[in-house]
Amino acid sequence: MTRPDDDWTDLTQAWTETPDPEPRLDAGFLQSLRRRDRLARLNFWLEMSGGVVVLGVMAWAVRRGVPLPAAGAALVFVLFAMGLTLWSRRGHPGLLTETPEAVLRSALGQARTGYRWALSGVAISVAAMIFQGVILTTVDPARGHIGAVTAGVFGFLVICIGYYLRHARRCRRRMAAHQAALEALAVEPSETEADDRI
Repeated sequence: MTRPDDDWTDLTQAWTETPDPEPRLDAGFLQSLRRRDRLARLNFWLEMSGGVVVLGVMAWAVRRGVPLPAAGAALVFVLFAMGLTLWSRRGHPGLLTETPEAVLRSALGQARTGYRWALSGVAISVAAMIFQGVILTTVDPARGHIGAVTAGVFGFLVICIGYYLRHARRCRRRMAAHQAALEALAVEPSETEADDRI
């Protein structure tokens, strides 16, 4: 019969033998796993709460006479963004630290969620550019500040897309390292996770 510590030793060995590994699986790695879990949860609730606030502002703006095409575009954009936020969190296993296998599965789930979040960010940024175009066609173009604002927003969205693509690449590397460590331990992914792969 093996001791629990033996499992962690085997896992650490398998982890260090994988290509392009993350830092060694130790207390620091578990702390990083917990930190990422907290940040992901906070980010999810901030994004969803922000969507609800924007919906409320839209309802107020419609009563103040904002053109219906602009309000309709805003509604589609916000619902699209909230839907992608929900999609990015689907199938997340939560924070599991009971066994070495559970830690790796939790880390793999985090990386998959991060990858979907990055893809969602790219899609939302592109949708924001389209939304901006719709707004420009419904707002009086004679207003001088519209051009500067448009250029600033467009530049910001391009930077966001670059950030999301970088984050997606990092998540893909993490997914590969976590999957390799699981395979090195001769742990087969569960059917649920197999169905949930990107």
